[in-house]
Amino acid sequence: MSKENKPVQTMDPFQKWSHKWGRFGTVIALVYMIALPFIVLGYYGCIPSIGEVINLSTISILMIYIPVGISEALSYTPILGSSSYLTFITGNIMNLKLPCAVNAMKIAKKEPNTPEGDAVASVAVAVSSIMTVIILALAALLSAWISPVFELPSVKTASNYIIPALFGSLTLGLFSSTNAGNKVVKNGVMGVVPVLIIVSVLSILVRVTSGGSLFGMIGFLILFMLPIALISSRIMWKKGIIKVVDKNEIKNEKEND
Repeated sequence: MSKENKPVQTMDPFQKWSHKWGRFGTVIALVYMIALPFIVLGYYGCIPSIGEVINLSTISILMIYIPVGISEALSYTPILGSSSYLTFITGNIMNLKLPCAVNAMKIAKKEPNTPEGDAVASVAVAVSSIMTVIILALAALLSAWISPVFELPSVKTASNYIIPALFGSLTLGLFSSTNAGNKVVKNGVMGVVPVLIIVSVLSILVRVTSGGSLFGMIGFLILFMLPIALISSRIMWKKGIIKVVDKNEIKNEKEND
């Protein structure tokens, strides 16, 4: 096929605008985050030497967080689409921004990584960020009055279950057969079963042999398990275990049951 006959893929105007200003905002945020410490250290005349910054402790920390950062970008971007820029700039992705974006798209019945889904996710992340700033500002202003509340045993116990509750709500969505659009993925959660088995076996082996844990290798595990999850999902799709079916078929199955 000649170049003239090849179909030209065009991007939605909103996605073009979002990617353009998302990159611009990311550059500004990076410059701000890198320059601010140097400005403060330079003002007080206490800029450390390269040897004090780059040492064994720093390298060990970077070995954890660099793979985590790469794996988060690879795993979250297909869901968040062009709203990823604002999400990564504001942070708190897994425990706040991602659940907000996913829930907003589910309520609006829009698919991820589409112009409509990107718009909904962007609004959800923006509103979540604004509400976070407002709540933190109020907490700072009222800290003298509300600090005794956080010392209550019941509040301390409840706060330990916030993150598990968020992960639980996201996990329930994996077991659902409903999705936006006319097509749905049935038994899609089966694609991550091999990953769960491998991680569980590795955790047990590390615990038995050395008494340690895999916490420090989370980033490497995510990078290693992402292709395994994709390959296992494709194999199960070929075998007919995971299916892409019409919504009406799912509704008929539920009615027959």
